[in-house]
This record gives sequence, C-alpha cells and structure tokens, in this order.
Amino acid sequence: MKIGRFYQVCISIILVLIIIYLLDKVGFVFRPLVAAFNIVMLPLLFSVFLYYLLRPSVRWLHRRKLNKSAAILLLYLVFGGLTALISTLAWPTLQAQFTSFTNNLPVLLTDLQTQLERLREHAWFRAADPGKLDLSSNLTEYIGRAVNQVTSYITNAVSVLTNVVLIVSTVPVLAYYMLKEDRKAYDALKKRLPGKYRAAVVETLRDMDKVMSEFILGRIILSFLLGIMIYIGFLLIGLPYSLMLALLLAALNMIPYVGQIIGLIPCLIIAFIDGPSTVIGVLIVNVTAQQIEGNLLSPHIYGRKLDIHPLTTILILLAGGSAFGIIGIMFAIPAYLILKIVASRLFRHYAAESQYS
Repeated sequence: MKIGRFYQVCISIILVLIIIYLLDKVGFVFRPLVAAFNIVMLPLLFSVFLYYLLRPSVRWLHRRKLNKSAAILLLYLVFGGLTALISTLAWPTLQAQFTSFTNNLPVLLTDLQTQLERLREHAWFRAADPGKLDLSSNLTEYIGRAVNQVTSYITNAVSVLTNVVLIVSTVPVLAYYMLKEDRKAYDALKKRLPGKYRAAVVETLRDMDKVMSEFILGRIILSFLLGIMIYIGFLLIGLPYSLMLALLLAALNMIPYVGQIIGLIPCLIIAFIDGPSTVIGVLIVNVTAQQIEGNLLSPHIYGRKLDIHPLTTILILLAGGSAFGIIGIMFAIPAYLILKIVASRLFRHYAAESQYS
C-alpha cells in the first residue's frame, strides 16, 4: 500500500509538470485573461484589506441589532471622517514639507555631493584606492539614472492616475458587498462540501481567515504606532521633513523587515546632508522604535502564530516581488501563511490516511 501511495504521488507530480509545460506552450491563449486578472487583482486585494479592517466593527454593531448595511455605511462615515480630520490636521505641515523638499531638491543634491566629498577626504578613505571611491562621478551617474526614471514615471502618469481612480472608486463598493454578505459564501461552500472532508476543510478555512485577519490588523496597528514613535523621535533630533519621512516609514512598515530597510534609506540620506550627528540620531531613533515594536508590541499583537524567521520573510518577499512585482511584495507574507496552513493540513490528512491504509 505504501508503494502504491508513492506511485500515486509520483504520477501526480508528473501530470502537474506536463500541465505546466503545456500551459507554457499555449500561453498566448491566456494573455487576455491575464490582462483582465491584473486589472481586477489590485482593487480586489485592497477590498480584502478593507474588509478585514472593518469586519470586527461591523460584526460588533450587527450583534447590537443594527442593520448590517447601516453598520457598514456608519463605519464608512466614521472612517472617512477620521481620515479627513487627520488629513486636515497633518496636511498643512505635510504640504509645506513636501513643497520645501521639491523646491530644495537641487540644493539638497549639491549638499549631498559636498558631504560625500568631505567623506572621501577622511583618513579612512585615503587609505583605499581612489579610483574605487570616485563619489562625485558615481553620484552624477546615479542622479542621471534617477532623472531618467522620473521622466519615464511622469510619462506613465496618466495610466497611474487611471489606476488610482479605479481603486478609489471600486474598493469601497467591493468591500461593502464583502462585508454585507460576510458569512453567506462560507455557509454556501460548507453545505456543498462532501461529509467526509467537511470538518477538515471548514477548520482549514477558519484558520486561513484568522491568519489573514490577525496579519492585516496587526500590520496596521504596528505601522501606526511605529509611525508615531518615529515622528516623535525625528522631531526630538530635529530631522528635516520629519512628518513626510515618518509617514513613508510607517507605510513601508506594512512590508515586514524589507519595508523598514527601504524606508530608512531616504531618512539616512537627509540626515547625512544635515550632518553626522543627525545620522547617529536617526539610527538611534529607528533602532529604538524597532526594538520596541519587535520585543514589546509584536508579541502582544501577533502572539507566536505569525512569527516568521527574518530569513524566511526576506526569501518570501524576494520571490513574491520577482513573480508579481509590488503586488507580490505587499501580499507575499499573507499568501505564504495561507499556503503554510493548507500544506500542513494536507500533510496531516495524507499521513493519517497512510497510517490507516
């Protein structure tokens, strides 16, 4: 029986590989479907994000005898009002910092080049090969590349704006129907499952739903608290453009580990232009905030169920980014957690069948 099970697994793997090969050969047939999928995917993912964000409140209001549609619309009003209030309070400072940054960008680049030249004259760098440390020419090359990239981005601004309008207009509608239907799709699927597999599938779906909810809500709470800590720290050390940089760090913190590193780079560049002491201050603020998040906040918000090794996280994000770009990076960790649950359930199922066969 064990040999029979082994042959079944081998044949299944071979059939899957054959299907993948055939799909690769007739890929042109599916290009229209892939294009449509790419258009729908981003609004759908953001709708799922909003669904898990608002679902606990919708269910709480519904248990208090409030109509579900009214509860959703009420939360939309509250959510929109809070967003408008925060934007009204923060927008003047953010707009002033962004305007100052864009106006002073040429001066900042010149100051950066000056600081790099000073760094080059340091005794540590004199001992090195000067040809490898031509910072000015390297900086000019990097700036040229950046300008070319910005130009290409501006060229595609119309398509980007179209995508933003599409997301803003469709996400609330999709999330509304997800919140309104909520358990109906789950109950319908549960009724159609064969009795033999019903309990296992239901338990798997519950675990997947719980993991998604905990991950999304946890990342939002952690990013919000991290942004507040970083902003206060940047204000204390006098970092220019503190609010703009703190918001950038908070947004990128939605991507575990990698987002923190990417968000720190512009902060260090601005701090380097301001002076070495500011660089040290930025590092102290960031390390302190990350330690508070990792050692105090994350264990209480996540527990140990969503604890993933940093190396595993980086590999998952690299794989997701190379396969699906920015969308892959944003949703690689939830996808990994779901696949981990499914793989674990399947392994236990086949192990149990092998034991009794």
